[in-house]
Amino acid sequence: IAVEDLTTLETRGHGRANNNRAAQSARRQAVAALAHTAAGAGITVVSVPARGSSAQCPGCDEPLSRPGGYHTAWCPRCRVGGNGDHIAGVNLAKRALLGKNKAILRRGQLPAVRVAEHARVHRCRDKNGPTPSRPRHRRVRRSLPTVTPRLGVNPNRHVPAPQASVWDTVKPTPPRNGAGSRDTRTPQASARLVADRMRSM
Repeated sequence: IAVEDLTTLETRGHGRANNNRAAQSARRQAVAALAHTAAGAGITVVSVPARGSSAQCPGCDEPLSRPGGYHTAWCPRCRVGGNGDHIAGVNLAKRALLGKNKAILRRGQLPAVRVAEHARVHRCRDKNGPTPSRPRHRRVRRSLPTVTPRLGVNPNRHVPAPQASVWDTVKPTPPRNGAGSRDTRTPQASARLVADRMRSM
């Protein structure tokens, strides 16, 4: 990853406090965070010279014209133009790739490329119009998804009836000759005596 080295463009001699304030700016902190994150992914961040990155053509290294203002740039020789920030990004990437073998390593600082070398940048493909849309075939699911039962609720679950008790299935044994029965039967002779007494009264 190539970042601009703005120390060559910053003015010096404003005192220790102002120089330290410029060194601890938000951009410096963003670059430090970028270098820390890139190091975790195995990517190296290199600082390259920033002078002329958005003012020179990446193809012929000649000054660019700005027919539409500061933010647009155009090279009549190479017929290359666009946003100034995009052209600056192409120049920064070119300088980082050409000077990667000549980077200066210092403790506590990013690898720095001091000399901006030039090589012609060609188009990777002819791009004269917008890229046509390529609709992708939507995937159709042929099999039905598996229905997972709801937790705690089983409406189709068969619950067997409770088994009958032993006392409901065993029939009582009839008494033999009246023995063991709780019913006391009055003999027929005594019943007649009671009836006669009632009549005599």
